[in-house]
Amino acid sequence: MLSDYDSAVIKEFGILNTTIDPDSDVMNRATERGFYGLPFPGVYVVDTDGKVTEKFFHRHYATRTSAGTIRNSAIGRILSAHEVPTADLGDEHVDVSVFLADEALKFEYTSTLYVRFEVAEGFHIYADPLPEGFIASSATIPPTKGVRLGEPVYPSTHQREFPKLDVTLNVYEGTTDIAFPIALGSEILDWPLPNKPTSIEIPVDVVYQACSETVCYVPKQETVKLEVPIEALLMPGR
Repeated sequence: MLSDYDSAVIKEFGILNTTIDPDSDVMNRATERGFYGLPFPGVYVVDTDGKVTEKFFHRHYATRTSAGTIRNSAIGRILSAHEVPTADLGDEHVDVSVFLADEALKFEYTSTLYVRFEVAEGFHIYADPLPEGFIASSATIPPTKGVRLGEPVYPSTHQREFPKLDVTLNVYEGTTDIAFPIALGSEILDWPLPNKPTSIEIPVDVVYQACSETVCYVPKQETVKLEVPIEALLMPGR
């Protein structure tokens, strides 16, 4: 462990947690528990030359980014490992899968839930913005007790011309991933012992319409339910 007297190294990096005020009456109690002098929690990713390529930081001292989320961002692609929770649906034109970046959700660790559309060759699905009358592909997660969600991140689209319709539209082709930052919130601390759940069901509503150059199929509106394990709390007596 690093012995960082007076938080000298932390201050040198410029990551001293300034949200903890050592002079306030409330924070004096936190100081006694050793909170003052901690850094903003975060991770630096460096390349083989030691250059920082990415960083993941949070304001609250107890919040972290999950290992799976950091890994995917660092390598620049999304790994759907066999050991992570996954749920699927779809048809011959579009497969939809929902999966987590990690093997489980952990209290105050921000993971990523991915919604993947895999569109068959020769087909596409539409994306916003679109003219009236076209169906944009989307994924939404309704409010779920115990779960805290960030804003979804949609990938870039590309435009295709449709001469017969005399329009140019935004589409997705091939594999498309929508990413939801997701974490277990403080509600789980209120779940009564000894019956705290060991998993949580997360519903994901998806909308899409598969089209070829000449045919558009009936729009689909489906719900995928993903059962996600909950990692045990370090302080289960709370």
